[in-house]
Amino acid sequence: MKYLILDEETQIHQRFKRKANPFLPDNYIVARGWKVEGDAQCTAAFYDSADDVPELDIPDDVDVIVAHNAKFELLYEMRFSPKSLHAFFKRGGRIWCTQYAEYLLNAQQQKYHMCTLDSIAVKYGGRVKIDGMKALWDAGVQTSDIDRDMVTDYLIGTKEEGRNSGDIGNTELAYLGQIKEAEENGMLTAIKVRMDGLCATTEMEYRGLKIDVARARKDLARTTAELNEADAELSQYLQDLPEGLVFNWNSPTHKSVIIYGGTIKYEKSDTYIDEATGKLARLVKQHKWPLFDKEPVEPTEDNGVYFCDEKEMHYYLLEDGVSVQYQDCNLGGKNKGVPKYRNVKGWGELKTKIQPFFHEMPGYTIGDDDWLSSLTDGVGGPIYSTSGDTIDRVSKRGSNIPFLKALGVVNRLTKEIGTYYVKVDKQGEKKGMLTCVQPWDHMIHHKLNHTSTVTSRLSSSDPNLQNLTRADFDAETGLYKSQVKGMFISRFGEVGKMIEIDYSQLEVVVQGLLSGDKNLIRDLNNKVDFHCKRVALKNSVSYEFALDACKNEAHPEHAKWKKERTKCKIFSFQRAYGAGASLIADETGMDVDEVKALIEVEEKEYPGVTRFNNAVEAEVNATAEPFNDGERGYRTFRRGTYQAITGTMYTFRSWDAKEWQRRRGITESFSPTEMKNYPVQGTGGELVQMVLGQLWRWFVKNDHFGNKAFLVNTVHDCVWADCHDDVRDKVVAGMVKIMQAIPHFLKHFFGIDCPVNFPVDAEVGDDMLDMTHWTAGH
Repeated sequence: MKYLILDEETQIHQRFKRKANPFLPDNYIVARGWKVEGDAQCTAAFYDSADDVPELDIPDDVDVIVAHNAKFELLYEMRFSPKSLHAFFKRGGRIWCTQYAEYLLNAQQQKYHMCTLDSIAVKYGGRVKIDGMKALWDAGVQTSDIDRDMVTDYLIGTKEEGRNSGDIGNTELAYLGQIKEAEENGMLTAIKVRMDGLCATTEMEYRGLKIDVARARKDLARTTAELNEADAELSQYLQDLPEGLVFNWNSPTHKSVIIYGGTIKYEKSDTYIDEATGKLARLVKQHKWPLFDKEPVEPTEDNGVYFCDEKEMHYYLLEDGVSVQYQDCNLGGKNKGVPKYRNVKGWGELKTKIQPFFHEMPGYTIGDDDWLSSLTDGVGGPIYSTSGDTIDRVSKRGSNIPFLKALGVVNRLTKEIGTYYVKVDKQGEKKGMLTCVQPWDHMIHHKLNHTSTVTSRLSSSDPNLQNLTRADFDAETGLYKSQVKGMFISRFGEVGKMIEIDYSQLEVVVQGLLSGDKNLIRDLNNKVDFHCKRVALKNSVSYEFALDACKNEAHPEHAKWKKERTKCKIFSFQRAYGAGASLIADETGMDVDEVKALIEVEEKEYPGVTRFNNAVEAEVNATAEPFNDGERGYRTFRRGTYQAITGTMYTFRSWDAKEWQRRRGITESFSPTEMKNYPVQGTGGELVQMVLGQLWRWFVKNDHFGNKAFLVNTVHDCVWADCHDDVRDKVVAGMVKIMQAIPHFLKHFFGIDCPVNFPVDAEVGDDMLDMTHWTAGH
């Protein structure tokens, strides 16, 4: 079998936050370049319009298409070559993205995130292009208006190079070098498996998500009204501010000062002392004073000078209090009898200028050192974090801060409106998810990025659909606190359903897989409620008692034990992300000693987890090599790696040592949190990508069930689909089966015996907010 190298140059019209947007009718493939393995040179073809672009010819003996940033080419070919591409995939054809492979081969280091072809070409024996094309694109020139000889040289190399270079030649060299490197590093299978996951997310982007625009507008109006109400409540706490100080609740400095205390520096126009006179500064002004005996006199009553309306001139009241002396007048000429005046330089109004003022606020609580930011207040004092997580910790301390609830509402709604609806920024530009909605079909084509995280997990952007606001139900109002998910509906209208299938406790299950801890594996496979298990460990009661007391509302002490379970739930999430005892204590309301005791008893219960974490740390230190950090004064740090059971590599860099470490002579160290998190989060993400690939293969094999079902999104540990009611049960049942088959796939691809199950929960609904548990036939 052979490979086909593919690269395309397209029109570059930009809209909906996509450059060279493949979903815009005005954009099309202007030049398509390719090379089949064994060809003596590359080939390029040009097209004058979208109607002229033929389907991509994929020879039957080609089993892999290779491209750099392959998602770009795939999205265009899904539009212009739907039949040939679908047939290629249906017969088992694969993709190799050299951008994605380079990122994985270099253990997800920051410098390889979304790397360009030019940045890696020389490494594999290629050449860096003289990029006149990029300069023209940056100037807004459309590809169809660029000289075709230049495009040809750019795409497949010059005549002198035998038309066997350019982007196509560089991509071929990179592919061949990467295959060799992946084999040597034991990573080839893992990368191949991930490439099917890339095809799945490309399919999701291409299919997109349907938006209920009418509902979105209605929800935006309601959310804006709620925000205005919360803003009005906050304003009640700003009644005593000095004139000129405009308090900004969106300012980290202002929020820190009002919560923790400090000084706000602000500016306003005010009078000031003239250094030369020592008096208030005034404007210089010419005064018109009347002349008396040829001398100017200031015309004030204090000086005995008055104005006679009848004669229209000033006069002196003499010492007898009766006689007057009128001001000097012209004695002859055309101005005879006209009063005389002289301009005298004097002082006018008080001067003002913009100058700094300072307003001190006492605050309501004391900030922790862990919350310190790099900012300072108006006089150089500390500024503390006011993030949502930090404010939650402040609230749980019991701090009596009257506006925290309203502030939390403002923060949440401001983010929600700006991220998932639409707002206009200071420059008059519209921002938010709704700006990405295509007006002709109300679809959003989001981005799912494979090369943007240090753990190899996916990220999402334009818009970010992996960070949707949680749909917590508010029992008081009978509504969900956030309605954002309600705008995502089926493209099939009233005969369609949205599907969400998510893994239960994925990271805990992955921890069981990686650590091999027998107790953890046993509890996972017995479907133990780990929060109740921690309640039992913490309180030295049986698991059975804790489960009944926490879950059974008829239990006489249910309220007490339910609260205990909530604390342990928070504890488990914080532990999963490497939080220390102090932070967990703040989050749970438990004493620090109580938290430490629970950590200790948990480590005794699951000793394999600790052994695994220690093994990761040992491998990172054993593989560490020094490097000089240009962003930190070229000081020396270390970079080490850990290779997971699938072959995926993770990289770790050391950081400046903590103060207690520096006292012991340690200048830099690896982050324990990162070493605990990356392998677990990364492997969880890798398994989801593996499953996405298998789901996609199944959808392709079944021709998307007569084009009645499509994969549309993934959010870390869950998958979304959009389907017609006719195929709903078949699709959901199949997806559940595939997603639960991770142990089978691990054995098939990697020869790994997986000791844990991967349970999932499936929900369906008319939209992504109002969903119910799926049961076949209901």
